[in-house]
Amino acid sequence: MKRRQRSPAYKTGENNTSLPKYTIGVVSQLLGLPPQVLRRYEEAGLLAPARQGGKNRLYSDQDIEILEEIAELSDQGVNAVGIRYIIQIRRHVTILQQQVNEAKDAQQLSEEERHRLETTHQETEKHREDTHQ
Repeated sequence: MKRRQRSPAYKTGENNTSLPKYTIGVVSQLLGLPPQVLRRYEEAGLLAPARQGGKNRLYSDQDIEILEEIAELSDQGVNAVGIRYIIQIRRHVTILQQQVNEAKDAQQLSEEERHRLETTHQETEKHREDTHQ
């Protein structure tokens, strides 16, 4: 029997955090939360794990991170609506931080290019002056 070829992400060792791979039982043990609590979080619309064949829930590493956050907020007394709002805000903040970092990187590259062009221009002008004298 021929073995199935592995996906490129697996071959390169990349960690795909959005890949659904943990059953509700495993996640329950990892987080120390009963499966009923995990189902309740899903019913409240706080996360949506993937479904295997439309039945079994499969959680990704990202889902587990979100569940840890949900459990922490719930322990602090925050209700489902508040948890959903906090998670949305945190996602937006993360996206904004990435955009700021990208803008800073682009600005730095632009400044380096401007400096390079100015240096080249100055060298060209100096060369012209030297050849005309």
